[in-house]
Amino acid sequence: MSIQKNIKLYYFYSTFAELLILGPVLVLFLTAKGLSFTEIMLLQSISSISVFFFEVPTGAAADKLGRKYSILIGAFLWAVGLLLYVVGKGFLVFALSEITFSLGSAFKSGADSALIYDSLKMLNREKEYQKVEGKARSYSLYAQAIGSVLSSFLYEKNINLPMIVSILFMLITIAVTFMFKEPEVEGKEGKYGINYLNQIKESGKYILSHDKLKAIVFFSMIFFIFYRTGFWYYQPYMEGVNIPVKYFGAIFFIFNITAAFISKRSSYIMEKTKPKTLTFMSFLMIVSFLMLGTIRVWPGVFAILLQQVSRGIYRPVTTKYMNKHIPSDKRATILSFQSLATNLAVAVAFPLMGILKDNSDIFTTHLILTAAMLILTLISIKYMNGKLGVKKS
Repeated sequence: MSIQKNIKLYYFYSTFAELLILGPVLVLFLTAKGLSFTEIMLLQSISSISVFFFEVPTGAAADKLGRKYSILIGAFLWAVGLLLYVVGKGFLVFALSEITFSLGSAFKSGADSALIYDSLKMLNREKEYQKVEGKARSYSLYAQAIGSVLSSFLYEKNINLPMIVSILFMLITIAVTFMFKEPEVEGKEGKYGINYLNQIKESGKYILSHDKLKAIVFFSMIFFIFYRTGFWYYQPYMEGVNIPVKYFGAIFFIFNITAAFISKRSSYIMEKTKPKTLTFMSFLMIVSFLMLGTIRVWPGVFAILLQQVSRGIYRPVTTKYMNKHIPSDKRATILSFQSLATNLAVAVAFPLMGILKDNSDIFTTHLILTAAMLILTLISIKYMNGKLGVKKS
């Protein structure tokens, strides 16, 4: 198969690779399994800590052994992690599930982006990366939108059905991944590259010596805390404004359709907002949190659409900024360093977010998020502008 076919295959891969039809019912599922909200957030912290330990070694493995094989392992581990949630009972089993799932995430993280970027580079089309990634991301989000409606229906039949169907989608992902052709890696020394530990060491040194990469990673750490926290507060907010559970799937469908529509147009949005695209993303999140903290009736749920705009452009924009400054032979490893940093930030913050939610109402919680994100974003923007050379407005 020619490397050209990787691009079309990537769209098909993206449709299923993250098709976990769990969003509208995940908090309900975990609560039904006997967990408190603090325990739910603690599980997410365990997940992030696991990614912290696994991320860079698996990124180096992807650079050395091949991105295709790294994705295959990741999809398989996701299927195993979901299966543990279906058959397991109790916090410890769910923690094991999260660790397994996180190891899978670490194998996939950066490997798929690196595979498609280097495929485009072989074709002298790397400038098209954001357009390709945005389109692929939109397919993923459209599929999740359809899955959102399906998940509510399946959950009413049996709370485990959304997990089981998601496992089937992971098996499809594995089948599609087998059809990828591994692209050549520019600058790679020999079949397996440099020594494994040196791969990690050299990639880490490269980030520390590169001001622009450091700035993007620092911004990502701040943004990702609130980006991820926002998702876990969707369902508590909908319950807080008395929206019946049967409508959750339809609402999440609207969320995913919005994110998909925006993702496909991420290149256009970036063109219109540069060099302030990252600031624009943060502004949308802050305004959304403020609205969710002050609107205490059901129409307030539409404030979450602002978060979906940020969600739609987050990956295409940040990976474009990162890939622009990364050499091919270190691409997956350095992208994994970025994921490591963001997951470390989440691991520290999430238990606090769980305690915050359990000890205050969802509206006060969102107001606290508004203030916290505003302060931390101003700090990150000041640092980022200095490193990226962005002039003050």
